[in-house]
Amino acid sequence: MNEKDLLYFCKLVETGSYTATASYFDVTQPTISMAIKRLSNKFDDPLIIQKNKKSKLLLTTAGELLYKKAVILLRDISSINYDVKHASDKKIRLAFSGEAGSIYIPDIIKKFYQAGITSLLDTHLERSSDAFEGLTQGDVDVAIYSWMVPINDPDYFIHNLERTELVIITGLDDPWSKISEISAAQLRNREFIARSHGYLTRECLEQEAKLGDFNPNIIYTATTMKLMIDLVKRNVGIALAMESSLRNVNDIHIIHLHSGQKLWAYMQIAMRKSFVPNKYQRKGINILRHFHA
Repeated sequence: MNEKDLLYFCKLVETGSYTATASYFDVTQPTISMAIKRLSNKFDDPLIIQKNKKSKLLLTTAGELLYKKAVILLRDISSINYDVKHASDKKIRLAFSGEAGSIYIPDIIKKFYQAGITSLLDTHLERSSDAFEGLTQGDVDVAIYSWMVPINDPDYFIHNLERTELVIITGLDDPWSKISEISAAQLRNREFIARSHGYLTRECLEQEAKLGDFNPNIIYTATTMKLMIDLVKRNVGIALAMESSLRNVNDIHIIHLHSGQKLWAYMQIAMRKSFVPNKYQRKGINILRHFHA
């Protein structure tokens, strides 16, 4: 059994197609078939059953177990490969989402500065979904992100930073500037400024729209949270934002959603438990593991 055979097997399970799997790895279809055959012979089990070429691929009980174990093993191998190759790195690759990063990154940089290790930080601005994905793929060492549901995965060291409410923001001259609370349904006829898909506030806006039974009328997709807020200040639509990100923002009006329709964002900092910091990274990783909002 080799690593490549397991890679082929896992991708085949995920795509459900020999052709798609072969295309993904830029190999021939018989290459994929031979890999599955080697695994099948080793475990004395077909692993994957397909009645005919047009039927769906089905996993045997052994195949299901192999897939679950192989995913974990391949992730660990990838982590080991990276950590060993970069054992002398004098960098900590930190991915952060715009919403969470704007709140915490200045304080993190300050702590690194006070410890005399600012040069260790190699920061990357990402969408929340991409920040955690980068962590799972081994592309970053630490991720700071926000999401609607707190992630709880035993393979990661995860520290909860804060929970914050999602609120509607308007300009001070907006017709709703005297309203303190609304229902999701009342948002139906309003125009929105929003972030692109993959950003927490966009996903939450679409969730609120479902609660109010409407499709949000997004008139402009802002590239940054600051731009979204600045447009709202100018009465170019309204927006959904994390309340914690508005602490130092003036000239906007905040409206809360009715109880039962409120959405919450959970800010977390995470790193792989399998990640072993080298002697250059230890002080910085210790700062991040004990960082508090």
